Amino acid sequence: MRSLNPWPIFPVNLELPVARSLSLQFILQGLMDAFDRLQGLYHTIFAQLQGANFQEELSCISKDLEKILLFSLEHPFSQKGSILDKLCFYSEILLQASHLSNDEIPQVLDEMRKAILVVKSKTAIWKKIKAPFPLDAVRGEFVALHSLLVVKLRTFFSSLCTFLKEARSDENVLVQLIENKEKFNASLGAKYIEKLLMGFFPAGHSQLRAVIHEGYTRRGFTKFFSHVEPLIDAIEWDTPCYAT
Repeated sequence: MRSLNPWPIFPVNLELPVARSLSLQFILQGLMDAFDRLQGLYHTIFAQLQGANFQEELSCISKDLEKILLFSLEHPFSQKGSILDKLCFYSEILLQASHLSNDEIPQVLDEMRKAILVVKSKTAIWKKIKAPFPLDAVRGEFVALHSLLVVKLRTFFSSLCTFLKEARSDENVLVQLIENKEKFNASLGAKYIEKLLMGFFPAGHSQLRAVIHEGYTRRGFTKFFSHVEPLIDAIEWDTPCYAT
């Protein structure tokens, strides 16, 4: 995986734990953006694809797909940065900064790219057809692609969980998960993030709070911890705890 897209890069001499932390934070943000983009794509499929001006409607959806598509595998010097390119870019840094190995993350990204390219190829054919084309069949292709991409992103997050566990003493990563747990849960499943944290911290709120408090206190950010603490306490900590 290689990308020269204009996203923040890290100094080559950056300590590995810091590089791991930053890459995870960018990946988590990229995942939220990806799920938002897919939700927008789903809306576009039904709002735009009405058959009144079939070619223009297809072009609109095709542009949405390009915002998701992974360009960097085949065109490493492309400036057309997309959602998947960003995930690819920071996943490469994460894999280099981690003690873990994982082939599934790049594989999932490539599978998403290939799935999008298949539908884009069909779109190019549909746009050339002058006769009326079955609208439901076209819409069905896009809906199936949307469903596949959602599943693949969930698989990506599942693969990321081992790296999140490795970084479970990183207060910044933990707080990003906690602050955005509702967004992630909406895409990943009910209480997904709560269950993940329960697996990381079987002793409950006190253990999670201690890790985050220690991290911010060590860095002199005690006031910020006072902002985060109510979010920690609001987590519904069921028993028995879930294993990861």
